Amino acid sequence: MDKIANYALFQIGWFLAVLFQSPWSLLWALMFVGVHAFAFNHRKETWQLLPVMLIGLSIDLIWHLSPFIEYLGLGFVVPTWIIALWMIFPLTLNHSLAWLKGRLTLQVLFGILGGGGSYVAGTKLGAANATPLGLLLVASAWGLWLPFFYWIIDRPRRKLLINRSVGAR
Repeated sequence: MDKIANYALFQIGWFLAVLFQSPWSLLWALMFVGVHAFAFNHRKETWQLLPVMLIGLSIDLIWHLSPFIEYLGLGFVVPTWIIALWMIFPLTLNHSLAWLKGRLTLQVLFGILGGGGSYVAGTKLGAANATPLGLLLVASAWGLWLPFFYWIIDRPRRKLLINRSVGAR
């Protein structure tokens, strides 16, 4: 049920953010983070995902400042709905997208198709303007970012395994 709820809450949040491009999408994102952290008892994981949230937001800021993509909507540096999406997307990595863990080829393909496809959908729904080259670059970049995000979230486990193997000697 956890994975289904995670998927459903993310999809609702994505559509609310992209369709309405409203600062109110932050409220949905905060609710999703709260449900994830407290209702599903994933408080520690939520904090561990903070680097992915910040890196993703930084990446979209760079795209927004580039000549390739212009996000529409209210916000100071980037629209608030982009912030909301980067609050909720990382919460899917260990749950509804957990099937991608350890599968580099699938991470790359899903990054290109899923990540790139969401930008195409966002432009079609009026949340952004993008050049064709921009959409191609974003899709290609997602083929790298998604595996990188999984590498980031797997670091604590790798450190634990290394520490255990060193301690066992």
